[in-house]
Amino acid sequence: MGTRLLHLWLRYQSLSVLQFNTINLKRARILVKSHVLHSSVPGCTDCNREENILLWQRFIKPRIIFGVPLEEIMGGERSVSTLKALLKLYEKEKFILVVNKQQIEFEGLVSFKVGGTGISVLRSLWQTYWLHEKWDSFGDAFDQLAQSLKEMDDNFEDFIQQLNMTGWDTQQINLKVPKEISIDELDPI
Repeated sequence: MGTRLLHLWLRYQSLSVLQFNTINLKRARILVKSHVLHSSVPGCTDCNREENILLWQRFIKPRIIFGVPLEEIMGGERSVSTLKALLKLYEKEKFILVVNKQQIEFEGLVSFKVGGTGISVLRSLWQTYWLHEKWDSFGDAFDQLAQSLKEMDDNFEDFIQQLNMTGWDTQQINLKVPKEISIDELDPI
């Protein structure tokens, strides 16, 4: 047991000094949060220093669940009109994001469409962090989703430019789209 703990501690020490310029999920969360809150992104050194390699994703706030089945996105609601409205709202995106109203704490649920990429995951993160900061639990959820998409359209390109300017490799985005569950849009709405 002591040898295993020593091995883990030494491995942690060696990993904690490495500097990465690629974007994984933890670094993406740090970068997106900074951009949403401060309209700027940290460089590789600062972000790597802030990244906690021991922290599990499920403990990072806001909570985001990727690869959620469409039935869960709908929250048990079987309304065709609601589904059509969501598909229309997200017609330009390769994902659909909703806020889980069943939870007390903010939780984003993301379902990916066929063809989703690492950029789709990054965009869903940006939208989730914006919603987390601006969410009004008494407000109209659909209006807030629409507003967050508009904000993302207005600000995401700046986010990508800042990533490039601060040394991040935006060609190497290591954000995986869950393959098991995807929405396949056959007909335009």
